[in-house]
Amino acid sequence: MTATTRRGAGYHPERSAAGADGPSAGGVAEAAAAFRAPPSRKGGDAPVELSLRILATSDLHANVLSYDYAGNRKLFGQGMAQTASLIAAARAEAPEAFLLDNGDFLQGSALADMAAREGRKRLHPVIGAMNALGYDAASLGNHEFNFGLPVLMAALAGARFPVVSANVLLQRGDGPLQDRTLVPPYALIDRVLTDSRGGQHRFRLGVLGLTPPEILQWDSAHLAGRVEVRPMLEAARAWAPELRRAGADLVVCLAHTGIAEGAGLPDSSGLATEVAGLEQVDVVVAGHSHLVFPHRSPHDDPRVDPAEGRLAGKPAVQPGFSGSHLGVVDLVLHRTPGEGAGKGPGVGAWRVAQTRVQALSVSEVVAGLPPQAIRHNAAALREAVDGDHRAALAWTRKTIGSTGVAMATWFAQVAETPALHLVSAAKIDHVRRALAGGPHAGLPVVATAVPYRCGGRGGPLNYTDIAPGPISVRHLFDLYPFPNTVAALRVTAADLAEQIERSLALYNWIRPGRRDQPLIDPAFPGHAFATFHGVDYLVDLSRPARFDCRGALIRPEARRVVRMSVQGQPLAPDQPLILVSSNFRVSSILGLPRPAPGDLVLERGGLMTDVLRRFILQRGHVDAGIGAGLGHWGFAPLPGASVLIDSGVGAPAALDNVARFRPDFLGLSEEGFHRFRLHL
Repeated sequence: MTATTRRGAGYHPERSAAGADGPSAGGVAEAAAAFRAPPSRKGGDAPVELSLRILATSDLHANVLSYDYAGNRKLFGQGMAQTASLIAAARAEAPEAFLLDNGDFLQGSALADMAAREGRKRLHPVIGAMNALGYDAASLGNHEFNFGLPVLMAALAGARFPVVSANVLLQRGDGPLQDRTLVPPYALIDRVLTDSRGGQHRFRLGVLGLTPPEILQWDSAHLAGRVEVRPMLEAARAWAPELRRAGADLVVCLAHTGIAEGAGLPDSSGLATEVAGLEQVDVVVAGHSHLVFPHRSPHDDPRVDPAEGRLAGKPAVQPGFSGSHLGVVDLVLHRTPGEGAGKGPGVGAWRVAQTRVQALSVSEVVAGLPPQAIRHNAAALREAVDGDHRAALAWTRKTIGSTGVAMATWFAQVAETPALHLVSAAKIDHVRRALAGGPHAGLPVVATAVPYRCGGRGGPLNYTDIAPGPISVRHLFDLYPFPNTVAALRVTAADLAEQIERSLALYNWIRPGRRDQPLIDPAFPGHAFATFHGVDYLVDLSRPARFDCRGALIRPEARRVVRMSVQGQPLAPDQPLILVSSNFRVSSILGLPRPAPGDLVLERGGLMTDVLRRFILQRGHVDAGIGAGLGHWGFAPLPGASVLIDSGVGAPAALDNVARFRPDFLGLSEEGFHRFRLHL
């Protein structure tokens, strides 16, 4: 049930920092200056003092070589190939540092999609990269399950480090400690560490993993009847003391969950503070929400100290996503002279006396390094994945069709775009074919389309931008970057209206007559927004949102959808429809009072990228008529009101898409977005 390790195989100290045979160490040394631990205390009566460093990544999403396969370009400021320089600098000062990952590492790029193909026998490229960097342990996130259990377990078989999760179960027992878990619930990692006086100590780090229980909903097609999941806190309460009994001197929890915005018990997407509050947990590595902690902004929950990097008084770090940051937790541990002497590891005598937590930005550090230093620090990683990288480039560059119209998402949250029309048209065509001749064949079909690459936390380059010309395989992942399958539900018009209202929580409450109101609520997760095609609907933003950013009903009387029709015919509330979505989103739809689970008329309709590919191959060419027959959505006029919206670098050349809003360019935001004023 446990995994015990010393150093993750594949770690090579001589590759951790630029040496005599590598580039000048100046750039790495400057980067390393940020890692210096607090000074040691001296004196004969001073306690024994031990310095310990924990390095952490999270939500890497298979971003190995800092390359955007969908955009066919190199990336700056993210990716394991660039994070490697921070890891090298950190280890240059603390060679015995522990390197951990918090999950969501096996999905997110063409490398991962290729590795998920059936029959693959080679080492998974992401696992190869993690082996090369010498990871000591990792935990399972939710996206590890996107390709199914056989693909997951085959990938993990090549890991030279333990992968843990205490709450994903093959068989539920009477309590968590009696469960049979899918992977070991925890790992024990041994080191010999040197104290401030030169003495050596056997030290055992306990690493506990926690996975979001919602995997049973998001990947039900892969997991239903195969695994069970316990709530995170229930598993952590049981297993953390068990790590102590197993000899852990310090317990780190790799909790694939974020930090809730306010006090009170949140859902499992924001449980990091509750996990930190458990008595036997010493350090928390958070993730899932793609945010960075510590940070400079105030927080409503008094248990959260964003400046010092503390949750419930414990050191905690959340290192962004896609390798954008490296979490660094420096600890000074004390033990009274003679205390625990002669005892084995895990006596529990070490006490955390000092802490310092940092989330170091890859873009800020790498910008100061010469290119040869960056290449040197990532040499082992690049060697491990070079063949897969070249194969991914060849695959994603294959031409499958052409387009006569630009498909971009610069303004996809405020206006119609051919990019989303193509996604919806492919879905609707696929479902109509699948239901032909059956009892649902004559019903109107409505499809959701999500602008996944639309700025947000991904930054000003995170947009789809497909120019007129050839359509390649890479564009499929640009339009739809997740391995979701098509799903279709029989719903009523009332159910559909509820789904639209949930998406409309993206927008702030806009007052008529007021200028320059922020349009987008930054707390709303971008992936939760969708446009709906196959139906016409009008949105009144002068009305408050019916749902909050988490999808909870907060104003039962509020409705922003003021008109909804299909082919000019108003919809009665009980009018039956077919709603085409994905296996990921269908769980939230089924959470409504209607429809019943029996109304799931198409559960696994094929991978969305495969559906897109077949649709484009059948048509051969995509033109401006791709949106014909898909209906229209838009905002009701609000006289005198203007809103502010940020977009990416290509937005100034795409203003025709929002011409009716009379856009004004206002300059660049601090994050590098282009800011516009739109007149509603």
